[in-house]
Amino acid sequence: MDLLQTCRAAGIGVVAASEHVGRPRLHRAIPALSARLVLSLGTPIEVRYDGHARHLQAVVAGLMRPGVATPSLILQAHQPMVYVDLSPSAIQRLTGMPLSEVDAGGVSADALLPWATWLSEELADHPADRRASLMRVRLLDRLAGAGRLDVSEDALGALKIIGASRGRISVENLARHAHLSPRRLRHVMRRTLGIGPKFASRVARLAAAVSRAGDGADSWAQVAAESAYHDQSHLVRDFNDLMQTTPTAWLAEEGRNLQGWQRPSA
Repeated sequence: MDLLQTCRAAGIGVVAASEHVGRPRLHRAIPALSARLVLSLGTPIEVRYDGHARHLQAVVAGLMRPGVATPSLILQAHQPMVYVDLSPSAIQRLTGMPLSEVDAGGVSADALLPWATWLSEELADHPADRRASLMRVRLLDRLAGAGRLDVSEDALGALKIIGASRGRISVENLARHAHLSPRRLRHVMRRTLGIGPKFASRVARLAAAVSRAGDGADSWAQVAAESAYHDQSHLVRDFNDLMQTTPTAWLAEEGRNLQGWQRPSA
């Protein structure tokens, strides 16, 4: 099994090392059913969430919560960073905390991961093209030494199904897959993850729409139709509620960072 496959099996998703070039700009986190770890190898990261701004050297962010848009980062010129997507089970093992207690807006990684500072220093001492693989190796080492938490496999399994369906599965069908009543499923997910199945499906659906737009689409109406939205206005509402922006404004912010994209028409 190669490094990427080993990481996927352990719950380590996308790992990216980057350095912003140009004027400072806003970067909105994409809605996702995963946690995130972001390390700055230079100046502290400015994190904006729920009307507040903080400056942190390293950030751990949990699952989104209803009623608050995703956090945003202000990318500074020549600020090297390393970003990691982590599954709910992986972040719980690394932090030793239930995911329902990990702030969706991000907390200082030093508070939950005492080794984050040492890792940042080690990454900074390596060339940029080696940082992502080194990050993967170090996270695998940490997970190998982490204990198993007593968490609901029903909740984690339901979240995986929601993600795989891109938010298209109904609560009733999801409950049948989990061999639970819909009411029990809602309770188990909220207790374990801090969110229920309907909100998780909403996050997964918008994540699928963002991915589809990034791949290239003729129109936002096409993106909406292919992402299980009732219509384009439904998609626009979710962009506003979950990302505090519009589809067109998001593309203006992120378009140059998307590979192979074309601008959907209105």
